Amino acid sequence: MLMASSQHEKRIANAATDHDIITILPVEIKEKILTKLPIKDAVRTSILSTKWRYTWASIPEILVKDDDLVSTLSTIDEAGYSSRFTKIVDLLLFIHKGPILEFNLSTKHLCPEAFDRWILNLSRNGITKLIFKLNCASDTKYKIPTNFFCCTTLQLVQLFRCVIKLSRGFEGFKLLRSLSLHECSISAADTEKLITSSPRLKSLYLYNLQVERSLKIYAVKLKCLIIVGENLDLQMITPQLTVACIKLTNFMPSPARVGCRNDLCQSFGGLLGIQRIFLLGLCIPHLVNEPVELPKAFFYLKEIILQVDFADQKECSFVFLLLQGAINLRKLSLVVRISENTNSSSFWEKDIVFKHLQTVEILKFKSSGPVLAVVKFILRSAPVLREITLFEKDIKSKEQSPSVFKQLLKFQRASAKAEVIFA
Repeated sequence: MLMASSQHEKRIANAATDHDIITILPVEIKEKILTKLPIKDAVRTSILSTKWRYTWASIPEILVKDDDLVSTLSTIDEAGYSSRFTKIVDLLLFIHKGPILEFNLSTKHLCPEAFDRWILNLSRNGITKLIFKLNCASDTKYKIPTNFFCCTTLQLVQLFRCVIKLSRGFEGFKLLRSLSLHECSISAADTEKLITSSPRLKSLYLYNLQVERSLKIYAVKLKCLIIVGENLDLQMITPQLTVACIKLTNFMPSPARVGCRNDLCQSFGGLLGIQRIFLLGLCIPHLVNEPVELPKAFFYLKEIILQVDFADQKECSFVFLLLQGAINLRKLSLVVRISENTNSSSFWEKDIVFKHLQTVEILKFKSSGPVLAVVKFILRSAPVLREITLFEKDIKSKEQSPSVFKQLLKFQRASAKAEVIFA
């Protein structure tokens, strides 16, 4: 019995030495493993054995970064680096066999002719995800070639620091679900056409996009919208939108638009299914510069993040109306922005009952009258509140600001479990 068991163990040991476990895995699994490695390490697996020699050449996802080549190219000058870098990527694409479903390029070297070749190659290989990240130190941008618009299989596109001009025959990306444009140069008309011509678009990210006029976003299936930029007016027709994050870094009111209706503010009337709203930077001043109209109720709105000047009457009025309509709100975050105006607002003396509000965060907390009025308002209006966290690096203990703590302790609390935390 013992002899039979010993012989069985020997057979297992011999099998393990003849075939390593990874090599005998299905090709699809080995390719998946290789996609998790830097491209140079994936290529190096070709020396392991004859069975590994061309495995890397059929991986459907290619990730190329400058860092992947820094160990071998660090001693080469700029021109030599660019030349060597493009030759390596050219060779990778030439040897590769099968479809390239995802191509992710991150480089600080602008090589327009090489980039054009790569995009042409990808347009013929069923590309579904394209991430093109240019990290040049200068203001130089890469002009996207016309054959990019022939990539009809694209589902995700991320472009950084590119110049985009739609081709005349562009019919849209019918399968595109996610679009990100970072510091790209593109006209408002082309931006609108690009969005409208992508009927399946669900996620849209626009960072530092400068347009010459109000931008109209028409996307009936859009779920997530994130916009970061300067003085920008938007008109949104997005009936299925659930997440909206808008951050404006600059605001200059136009005298010609005084008294006119705000396109962005008007768009809020169509966001009845919105679940999360983030209005940061100078977004609220932009909204309240013109007449404000909001829906009476946002039934699905559960999270709000706002950057507010609590000493400004107009901004407080907008915030109050928004909170009044968020009848199912669960989480509220407020970023304090106090101007030189110190007039306190009477809005926070009105009554609202937040039946579901559990968590509140106040960032850049200041112990000024307007901000304390907001804290008092929240404490007395939220019967199921668990905690309100005040983030301020200058106030960390009772010894540092005893007067603030004394005032907070006197505030009426609708929830017996509500905790005030200084962080």
